[in-house]
Amino acid sequence: MKRGRSFWVLWAFAATGMSMSGCAMSQGKRNGTVLGAMVGAIVGGGVGAGVGPEFRHKGSDEDDERAAGVAIGVGAGALIGGLIGYALASDEAEPPPPPPPPSPPPAPMVEAPPAPAVIRLRGVNFDYNKSNIKSEFVPVLEEAAQTLKDNPDVNVKISGHTDSHGSDDYNQRLSERRAQAVKQYLVSKGIASSRLSTEGRGEREPIAENMKGGRDNPEGRAMNRRVELAIVR
Repeated sequence: MKRGRSFWVLWAFAATGMSMSGCAMSQGKRNGTVLGAMVGAIVGGGVGAGVGPEFRHKGSDEDDERAAGVAIGVGAGALIGGLIGYALASDEAEPPPPPPPPSPPPAPMVEAPPAPAVIRLRGVNFDYNKSNIKSEFVPVLEEAAQTLKDNPDVNVKISGHTDSHGSDDYNQRLSERRAQAVKQYLVSKGIASSRLSTEGRGEREPIAENMKGGRDNPEGRAMNRRVELAIVR
């Protein structure tokens, strides 16, 4: 059957298309394949135009044979050129990944406030019906005086107490004398009088039982005859 020029042209395009759609390729390979196919089609078309009439059948038209040769040359050249271009082309290097986002600046160091000084002030006890400082409690008051010197912003309340023997009025005055005795001792050790306040609490705030089982409790009463030192906030 005689095939016309249009048949061979369509065949050439089909062959070229197949050469480019055989597999997925990178942009670099694709560009090489297209360029190779174009060059191959041009070269193949020229070769086909010259060779086609040489294979002309008896009675066939020379132009038709030339057109067929051109089409075959274009298709074959495109196919071969595309394969050569694909083989010679190099894959494009993938773009480098974007740089990581900058790290946030480190949080500024915040120094913790210094721990507050622990201040302990121990109290003293008194003999029955007495307000003088017993020698055994001198070291306790020496310690209190030194603590107050080391903490010049600290003020102290000195509270005197008694046991339950005696009248309320007498015990009130006795508790006040005991508080004053401790204050005078601390002042004699260099503590400013303005930092020391005194009060008498009488027998109202015992820390032990004055009577136990209906009987006198000497140990409890001795604990209640005391002076307490408390930091004023």
